[in-house]
Amino acid sequence: MLRKNAHRLVCILALSAFSEASFSASAPWVGETLNKTVCQGKGQGYGPFDYTSPTDRKHLGIVEHYHFTSDVEHLRKGASGSIALDLDYTLRAFPNHHRALNAMMTFQLQKHIYNQRHSDIPPPECYFQRAINFAPNDVNVYILYGIYLHKRGLKEHALAQYQKALKIKPQDPELNYNIGLLLVELKRPDEALSHAKIAYQNGYPLPGLKTKLKHLGKWTD
Repeated sequence: MLRKNAHRLVCILALSAFSEASFSASAPWVGETLNKTVCQGKGQGYGPFDYTSPTDRKHLGIVEHYHFTSDVEHLRKGASGSIALDLDYTLRAFPNHHRALNAMMTFQLQKHIYNQRHSDIPPPECYFQRAINFAPNDVNVYILYGIYLHKRGLKEHALAQYQKALKIKPQDPELNYNIGLLLVELKRPDEALSHAKIAYQNGYPLPGLKTKLKHLGKWTD
C-alpha cells in the first residue's frame, strides 16, 4: 500500500510540474466579435497545444477523455460540466482543434447564443480568431471560420476567409467546393465553375455544386 501511494504521489507531482510548465506558453484572445466588442475569454490552463502537431497530439487523449467525449462533440450532454464549458476547455487547450471548433460553432448556432453576453463562453468568431492567431497555417481553421460566417449570412466575410485558406492550400477540394457554393450565391458563376473543377478533379464527392452549376448552364459533362 505504501509503495502504491508513493507511486501515485510521484505521478501527481510529475503531472503538476508538467502542468505548470505548460502555462508558460499561451494563446491569447485576439480580435473582436461581430458586434464590434473585444474578444475575451478564460485564461490559459492546460496547453496550448497545436492540433496538427504530432508532438502536441500526444496530449490530446487526456483532454478528449475528460472534456471532448462523443456526447460533447455531438452536443448530447456535457462530460465534466456543461457542453459549452467542455468545448471551451478543449479549445483553450487545443485552440485549433477542428472538431471542437465545429462543435462550438454548431452549438452556438443551434442555441442562438452567439449575440448574448456570456461570462464564460465567447462567441464562435473569437475562438476562430484565437485559433488563427495560434496556428496561422492551419487551413482547416480558415475553412471552418468561412463556413461559420457563411451560415451567419456574412458572405463577403466568409469569402475573405476562404481566400486566405487558398493561399495556403489552393488545391484543397473541400475548400474549393465551399468557395464554389458561396460564389454561386454571390452570383459569380464563372468563378464558381473554376473552383468546382478543382474540387471535383481532386475527388470531392458531393454533387451539390455541380448540380447548381448545371442549372445555371455553366457545367457540361
